[in-house]
Amino acid sequence: MKVVLSEPAKCNPNCEIRLVVASWDDGSNSVKYTWFRTDGKVACEGETPVEVLPQAIEFAIRKGFLTHDGVRLAGANLRTTKPRSPADSLVPW
Repeated sequence: MKVVLSEPAKCNPNCEIRLVVASWDDGSNSVKYTWFRTDGKVACEGETPVEVLPQAIEFAIRKGFLTHDGVRLAGANLRTTKPRSPADSLVPW
């Protein structure tokens, strides 16, 4: 697995959100939620294809795990945040 980009998770700064080359296919990308052991090594990672994120967000809203306002706020932050690297510019929104 190759980490392309990462940032601290807003819900837990001791965890990371990682954009990676998918473990199942070098031509696909995925997102990993990563948490660490007390010695700083990766404890576990949950992997999700990036293509499923829109459906996952919609599903979480329908089932009450996310709010429309929370998603709107995240979208507003995307529109006001400049990309930090050329790879950030590839995000289609």
